[in-house]
Amino acid sequence: MTDLTRAAALLGAIVRETCGLLVPLECPCGSEGRLLCEECAALLAAEARRVEAVCDAVQIVQDVRVRAGEDGAPAGVDHRALLPVMALGEYAGPLQDLVLAWKNGGRSHLVPLLAQGLAPAARALAEAAGEPDHGPDPVPDPLPAPVLVPVPSRLGSRVRRGEDHTAQLAAAISRRTGLPWEALRGRLGEGQEGRTARQRRRRHLAVRGGALSRTRREGAPVILVDDVVTTGATLRASAEALGRLGIGVVGAVVVASARLPATRTFP
Repeated sequence: MTDLTRAAALLGAIVRETCGLLVPLECPCGSEGRLLCEECAALLAAEARRVEAVCDAVQIVQDVRVRAGEDGAPAGVDHRALLPVMALGEYAGPLQDLVLAWKNGGRSHLVPLLAQGLAPAARALAEAAGEPDHGPDPVPDPLPAPVLVPVPSRLGSRVRRGEDHTAQLAAAISRRTGLPWEALRGRLGEGQEGRTARQRRRRHLAVRGGALSRTRREGAPVILVDDVVTTGATLRASAEALGRLGIGVVGAVVVASARLPATRTFP
């Protein structure tokens, strides 16, 4: 190690210690010494997984089986999802700490890391949206690249935080993927806190005139961006509001899901 290298290492240590006195270096999970520990960094680097199967509000009833089927399937209800939803993990433990630190704790340095984790999922949804339909009819011209659209927060939440955190995330994912992004001018109904499960499944979004001018002009579909999905009511309200404007939604990317689908195990 050269004298210059030693001097640089010493200077870096002094700067870290000084900054630690002014702003304590602490990961949202409580680990000290770093703004983000290795374990939490691994959570944000995890491969996103499909979670729409456990989002009740995005389910559409396909068929009701009053009797057992010929294949032995018991009586019940078959569903299909309104849209695919991809999340980095479950909204619990350290990942919940990270989301809350980003949303309410002013930890804006987490935004690029969240975007890095969700970028592959956004690319996958965009690629799936652009796949041609190999049916009997002629293949139409491919659609423009999907537009990333952050789900709007309530005005009170934006004022309290001093920023639109989902818009920041969408912009960061856009920089990672090259997909365009556009803010949705709209107003969500009541928040989800303190509401029953039945109430959580019903939410509305009122969009204002001129919402998503780019997508309407270019005919591009939308990928929704949000922080946490619980029942999927917010995503469904957004998709339905955009559908009334003639804008299709091809999927959603979220940081965390309140539940994760069960992992099947085979003997």
